Amino acid sequence: MGRLQAELAAPPGTPVLHALANGVRVLALPMPHLQSASVGVFLRVGSRDETPATNGIGHVLEHMAFKGTTTRSVQAINLDAERLGADVNAFTSKDTTGYFMTGLGRHAEHLLRMTADIVLNSTFPEGELQRELEVIRQEVIEYEEDPQESSSELLDRAVWGDDPMGMPVIGPLGNIERFSRQDLVRHVQAHYVATRTVVVAAGSFDVEAVLALAEELFAAMPGPGDPSAARPVVPPTYIGHAVARRFTQVSQVFLNLAYPLTPAREEEMPQQRWRVAASLAANLFGGGMSAPFVDTVREQLGLAYTAHSTMESGDVWANFVVQAITTPDKLDALMTATGGLLRAQATAIDPVHLERAKNQMTVARVRAFERPYAAMEHAIEELFASGAVASMPEAIALIDSIRAEEVRAVFERMLRNPVALAITGKGASARSAGQLRACVAAAAR
Repeated sequence: MGRLQAELAAPPGTPVLHALANGVRVLALPMPHLQSASVGVFLRVGSRDETPATNGIGHVLEHMAFKGTTTRSVQAINLDAERLGADVNAFTSKDTTGYFMTGLGRHAEHLLRMTADIVLNSTFPEGELQRELEVIRQEVIEYEEDPQESSSELLDRAVWGDDPMGMPVIGPLGNIERFSRQDLVRHVQAHYVATRTVVVAAGSFDVEAVLALAEELFAAMPGPGDPSAARPVVPPTYIGHAVARRFTQVSQVFLNLAYPLTPAREEEMPQQRWRVAASLAANLFGGGMSAPFVDTVREQLGLAYTAHSTMESGDVWANFVVQAITTPDKLDALMTATGGLLRAQATAIDPVHLERAKNQMTVARVRAFERPYAAMEHAIEELFASGAVASMPEAIALIDSIRAEEVRAVFERMLRNPVALAITGKGASARSAGQLRACVAAAAR
């Protein structure tokens, strides 16, 4: 039996990952219990592949990909999808760009053809570009005037400093206003290459037919036009600064702080196991109303209405992020409580909270398997991070197998690093950010 035949012979519901000769990978996530399907083309390229002069171009390109191809106008692109009742969307992140459609499973091959056309054959018409740049300009202004969005964006700078990872995905206005069609073409030629591309389908569809169609559509996709596109991805260097931006028109302070989730050595713990342990740590700490962070700062101390923690991650990076919104008079108490709670987790893990976090992650994984786009997005994240995609039983078994000591070690390891902190809102200043950073660091010792 050949390799593809063996892949297709896997039990129902098992992910099928197949590589084309040029390096494009095709991932099928059969979900026969559904009637819908999502298809997508995901590229391992994002704002970290930009320079200060090109920052924001990937986001502009994502917008422009829908403005016309060699055979279809922007109107035809929209109508072709909507005639099938399909949703069409795209996103750009630090390390990934995705184009995707969701509709009926019986239309999966039509959806894949249309998505491939957008990725492979976009023409970026000059007239459409000038109109879209004005739309994106309005989007940038909207973000800049939102203190909550600004706090999240500032956190990237606090975490990574001047590294490309610290630049905003959307880019600065100065760049956006001067991008040309040729700039977009150059970016595509350099980064939209076979070895960075994964074609995915999730839901109810003919797996063999979709794999064959992906080969037909993407077999001629070129290799790297820029040698840098073929280089191994290097994890960004964590900095850990404190930054602030004042917003005079609001009465609250928007707080984001982060620690790096530095991977354990492979001999200590496999990377996929470490990522699950790190995700459990974030969920355990602030992933629900009963979580220690939320219960303490909201229910017991009344320091904030919005308070939670998450693991933000990509292919070779991950951060433990705590977010809260409060008033200036409560900031010191909030920071002291946060640092003390983090230290408590590094000392001992409550088995009841570990059980809660495991069950929450398990339910989230099961629910994702009931929604084709969520399953597809999760699978891409896993594939880019570890090179493989676990089946549902494997994923649940891994979550269940994580021990309290492994989660405690995540907290202990991350607290060895300086905390990165970003605040926006009333009274925010570099001085206040530095003082708050010192406050949480002292409490976490």
